[in-house]
Amino acid sequence: MMTPTKFPCLPATSAEVSPKRLKRSKERPHDPAHYKHLGGTCRDQFDANAAATMITPGVERFETEQEAAREDRLRARQARRVLNQPGLTNWINWNDRQWLSRQCPRHLKRPLLDHEALGSLAERLEAGNTSGFSPTTLASSMRMRLIRQDLSRALLDGFEGYADDELRTVTVIYSGWAYTPDTLDAVTAEQIKGQFRQHLNRAGVTRVPGPLFAVLHGEFEPTSGVYQLHYHVVTTAAKAAALMKLLATIAGYKATATGAAPVRRSRVGDRLRQFTYLAKGYWPGKPVVEIDGKPKRVRKHGRIPEPFGAQVLLWLDRQSFADLVVMTDCWSPRNGGIEAMRALYLFVQGRGKRNGSAGPSGAAGGRLGGADG
Repeated sequence: MMTPTKFPCLPATSAEVSPKRLKRSKERPHDPAHYKHLGGTCRDQFDANAAATMITPGVERFETEQEAAREDRLRARQARRVLNQPGLTNWINWNDRQWLSRQCPRHLKRPLLDHEALGSLAERLEAGNTSGFSPTTLASSMRMRLIRQDLSRALLDGFEGYADDELRTVTVIYSGWAYTPDTLDAVTAEQIKGQFRQHLNRAGVTRVPGPLFAVLHGEFEPTSGVYQLHYHVVTTAAKAAALMKLLATIAGYKATATGAAPVRRSRVGDRLRQFTYLAKGYWPGKPVVEIDGKPKRVRKHGRIPEPFGAQVLLWLDRQSFADLVVMTDCWSPRNGGIEAMRALYLFVQGRGKRNGSAGPSGAAGGRLGGADG
């Protein structure tokens, strides 16, 4: 039996809701009256917990302002260490080079990084810490904290009219979204988004009435050196059932090497926790180890080893949040929809202001803590 590779853990953020936990939770229709003792609505309870830095027991927490700022400082520092100084090894760069050598698994080829772009990113992360304003990049924990908070509010508002038993959260994994360090930089989130839309159309998912909202996420498997991208989805129960047609329609939807289902559906029993899980502030490293002769994926999140972590940050830095998101039957300029879904659409596109922030693509950058309301 192999021992899983250990990496320093990220600050505590979202964690996946286990099916057992959801099964144990008391199923009930989503009724705003249920939240009267919590503040009136599910959204109000979210705001109350956000103001308390999301540390209320039993409610999915966000990283605090201090944790997000500390994470950005660490990302900038590690980017500097990955950059190092060219030339011969000397007493100035010795420690950084030894550290990087210990970080990178020996069996993996190091990715070729754009040193100029990585230096620029490090400068922006450092400037955000100095000014207190989150950098306008998805590689920033400070920025993603603001995006995730406002997105969670918008999702709670948009799906408020649906009972819990009418909704499902889904994880969708396609084998074609597995990339090596040599191939990751050749693809964009916009291209993956377009491919996923084609899959939904071919499987007939888009013909089923009801909203679908999905956010692209990724993980790194340090044993094989592969980035596996996937979507976190919230949609109606009927549309979630239609997603199973992907398995019969598109050849690449098949169980992973560790036996994970390509389309995994979960009932909604705690929308505060499950909706905040859709967009994550980081990509984790999850090694695959062999147990009793069978490959098993380690569920505990770890930090992606360098320089692969730097490659992920550079990739995220080139993407827009709108390109990570797939929306169908939510709201559109052509077909319209309810006002809450319109607000969700405008937020994703960076054209709607919520709680004083400029949206995920806003040029101004949100003040640290400005989205807490």
